Amino acid sequence: MTIPLNRRSWMIKLSAIGIGGATFQRALAHKAVESGTVTLAMIQDSQWIADIELTEDEKERLLQQLRAQSEHERQLRKVELDTDVGPSTAFVPYFFTENLPEDRPESKEAPSENQKPLAAWSIPASDAKSQIDWSNVVQVAQSSIVDQANALRSGKITSLQLAKIYLERMKRFDPVLRCIVTLTEEHALQQAKRADDMFAAGEDRGILQGIPWGAKDIIAVPPFPTTWGGKPYREQVRPNMATVAQRLNQAGAVMLAKLSVGTYALGDVWYDATTKNPWNVTQGSSGSSAGSASAVAAGLCTFAIGSETLGSIVSPTRRCRVVGLRPSFGRVSRYGCMPLSWTMDKIGPIARYAVDCGIVLSAIQGPDGKDPTVVERPFKQIEQLDMKNLRIGFVPNQLSPSELLVLERLKMEGAKAVSLEYPNTVPQESLLACLDVESACVFDSLFRKAASEEDFGLWGDSFRKSQFVRGIHYVQSLRARTLLIQETERILRTVDVVLGGDDLLRTNLTGHPSMIIRCGTQNLDARAPSQTDGIEPSEKPTRFGPRTVKLTAKYFGDAMLVAVGNSIESMMPPEPFLPPMFSE
Repeated sequence: MTIPLNRRSWMIKLSAIGIGGATFQRALAHKAVESGTVTLAMIQDSQWIADIELTEDEKERLLQQLRAQSEHERQLRKVELDTDVGPSTAFVPYFFTENLPEDRPESKEAPSENQKPLAAWSIPASDAKSQIDWSNVVQVAQSSIVDQANALRSGKITSLQLAKIYLERMKRFDPVLRCIVTLTEEHALQQAKRADDMFAAGEDRGILQGIPWGAKDIIAVPPFPTTWGGKPYREQVRPNMATVAQRLNQAGAVMLAKLSVGTYALGDVWYDATTKNPWNVTQGSSGSSAGSASAVAAGLCTFAIGSETLGSIVSPTRRCRVVGLRPSFGRVSRYGCMPLSWTMDKIGPIARYAVDCGIVLSAIQGPDGKDPTVVERPFKQIEQLDMKNLRIGFVPNQLSPSELLVLERLKMEGAKAVSLEYPNTVPQESLLACLDVESACVFDSLFRKAASEEDFGLWGDSFRKSQFVRGIHYVQSLRARTLLIQETERILRTVDVVLGGDDLLRTNLTGHPSMIIRCGTQNLDARAPSQTDGIEPSEKPTRFGPRTVKLTAKYFGDAMLVAVGNSIESMMPPEPFLPPMFSE
């Protein structure tokens, strides 16, 4: 006979035995698999997790099965699984949209343009209106990839000079920003000299040759440590160079430093400090690409590489008022980068200009034979937009004041504004089992062996909770994501880009590309009317900074994001380029 537990009786029982304590929570999660002492009482008490009721005979059979499963799991944990070893399945969201039922041809067609080789981006000419004094350190520090590339080829500056300018700024300003984990000075100077020697010998690897950059410290670049922002890993040297670092190395770019990441890619607090926002150094830079956004915003490097699982490029670039491009899932290899969620992680560029992000993405994208999710898709530079044929989607009541201004300006230029509404057929919060479970898998060994709660950063509660997620729920959440992917792509296909929108969770679950750009000028001290009541005006000078807006596109619409972002920058140039503290 079964004795079903209701919520009240269950909570009374848990309270009596101390379920609120972290020690008990942790022990309960793996008691069965660690000791093999699964009992009928444990099964009885766990019925609420599975939301089922069992007969006595069913309980007895389940007891034997769980004891066998305990042994299986115990044996499996003896297998050393390095973090570079991903699941034997690959998340390919674009597959479900490139073959929507309404799009499937009745007969086989010729190979599409998608199957042609990728084309590299060319070096655009410098803007004639943008005259840079290459002897002025601040002007050099805020200059673009395009300007630097042309200056390197015309002899106005050398790669070694560029590297030294940025390295000195890193040493000067990092005590304020705390954005640098490892300064790779000697390595950078060697790479810069090599780039200059190649120029002198007539060897040109492309637009990124000699350009200084910084790597988020989840990116493996041996022999330097890759700390993941966590104290247990502060001396860790990964054996294999990440594909993104290898491609930038092959392109001749100069790596200056490993930049801070919130512990295990969450937040802006790492094991040694909180990384600061250059526009307001009393505030954290947001995360987890905390150091990448902060360093670019302060003019400590020309560009940086960040990553996003659930906002880690969008959030810090918006706060630090720089440009960040979260590419389509499947565009850039994650090989050699710390995994957090195999079905959600994306690697992308952070820079001060939209075109710069496009240039970097063109260098790092494409298959490498090591990340099974990456596919070859065109990423061609869109040099001119036909504004009169541009369709700008927006969701009513989901535009910031800056995005409203941009929408009106785009309409003045001839673009068509298209009101959109996303369906709410799939509960998005319920799909985050993928992040919970996959991150807990990545750090399962740490979770079971860690010396203290501090070793988990902000992840402790999530890792504990994930021990209780049912396999059925995880798989069902993946199946429901297929529906979310399809309905989102259908909406995004009706426009060229979407401006603004409260879609961060949705588009990270689906893997659609998004971009933060900066434009115009904003009073950073301005407060909403509700915030000014009873507040005396500040005696401090008013601070100004560029506005930021968000753009989103359909799968592999990354080039359109860059083109629209560049057009907005041209129409509404961002001012000032650097925060005042870093312009001296």
